[in-house]
This record gives sequence, structure tokens and C-alpha cells, in this order.
Amino acid sequence: MKNRVEQLKRKMDARRRMRRQSPRRQSLRERGAEMLPYSVKHEEEREETLYSFDNRRALPEVKQEPLFRKDRFMIQVLASICLFFILGILFKSSSPAFEGARQFVQKSFQEDFQFGAAAEWYEETFGRPLALLPPQLDFVAPEDYKDDDVYALPATGTVRQSFEQNGRGIFVETTADQQVEAARSGEVRFIGEDEAKEWGKVVVIRHYDGGESWYGMLDNISVKLYDHVQKGEVLGNVSPDAENNEIGVYYFALKEGDTFIDPFDVISFD
Repeated sequence: MKNRVEQLKRKMDARRRMRRQSPRRQSLRERGAEMLPYSVKHEEEREETLYSFDNRRALPEVKQEPLFRKDRFMIQVLASICLFFILGILFKSSSPAFEGARQFVQKSFQEDFQFGAAAEWYEETFGRPLALLPPQLDFVAPEDYKDDDVYALPATGTVRQSFEQNGRGIFVETTADQQVEAARSGEVRFIGEDEAKEWGKVVVIRHYDGGESWYGMLDNISVKLYDHVQKGEVLGNVSPDAENNEIGVYYFALKEGDTFIDPFDVISFD
């Protein structure tokens, strides 16, 4: 009994000592924390922040669209098939309501696309597509080409309107159905209607030295776009005069760079 009482007494004394020491340890801990520099505290807070990051949260994945989309391809195929059947129905039907649409489609397929005019518009708007290449490499003269720096008269006749009156070229009056020939060798760069509706059907030939010759108011044009023509080769016929069918007329102009020049300066009309 006595031993048990002594054990209880020792346990109580130990608890009292622990209670006395705990506030002292806490005060020492707080005092030590106050003595630590700010950078150490900052690093501890930083470590706690880093370790508190939830690694289970994954970053969102960026979805990349494939280069070939099957659904888009199928839509394009179906649209092409529908367009094909619509055109078939349009031409098989004899309804007068579709006459305007039929004429538009026929005209679109019969007329040549003006690649030369589109190329010139592109160069004027955006510049040359290959700026490192010199202009002489735009097209190459054929092997049988002979250098002819002398212009020839496209068709004999009488000048109806001079360069001073027209500002860009001359109008020449000839006999009916007379042929118009190339003044110099070169490449056909344009065939089509005049935008101003003054020269009718126009053929533009770019010569191998960079100059151009323009032939307007032509009928029965016998050359095609990008054909290489020789000097004296037939381009077409003159157009009949509006007042007298026995008289033909054609338009002729010469261009050096961006400037039109007077044909009388390089061609003799005697």
C-alpha cells in the first residue's frame, strides 16, 4: 500500500514538472522564431505553399484539329454532286424560266479566262510574285525567233483619228475584211473586250523587249492566249464600219513601259 502511494506521488510530481516546463518551451520557441531572419520565414512559407499544391489536378490538354476532316470532305463531295445534278436538270429542262441561267452557264464555259489581265491586276495591286527575277524572265522567246526591232504596219489604210486626238493610239480606216497582222514578234497576253467599250475585241501582244502592241476592233480573231506570234502573222480581220459596210476600221496602239507612244514615231504610214 505504501509503495502504491509513493508511485502515485511520483506521477503527480512528474506532471507538475511537465506543466512548469511546457510554457517555458513555448516561450523559447516563440523567442527563437522572432530571432529568425525574414528570408528564412519566407522560404518556409514558400515550401509550405509548394508542397500544398494538389498534384492530382492535370493541365487541360490542347486539342489539335486534324489536317483532313472527313465530315468537311463529305460535305464538299455532296455539294459537288448536288451542283452536278442541278446543272443537268437545268439543261434537260425546256422551261423558259431557266433560259437566263442556261445562257449564263454556257457563256461562262465558252469564254476564256483572262489570265493576262488577272496577272497584270495582281502585279499592280500586290507587286511581282517573284520580285527576285528580272522582267526578262517572264517569258522566253522561241528558238526560231529573229530579233526585229522595226515595227511593221498591221494593215494599210488611212488614219481616221491621230494619236493627238485619241491620247493612246490611232484609228485606221481600211477596206472591208482586211487582215490585221502583228507589228512585231511576241506573245499574246490579252484577248477580250475593251473595258471602255470603245475598241471592241482587243488583242495585246507583249514583245520580247518588254514593249506592247495593242490591236482593237478586230473580228475573227485567229490567235489564242499565250501564243507566240511572228511579225506579220495574222491576228484577225478589221471590223466593218457602222455607217458603211464597205469600209473597215481597226485600232492600233504602242506601249513602252507604262506610257503609250505615238505609232507615227516608229512606223511609216506612207
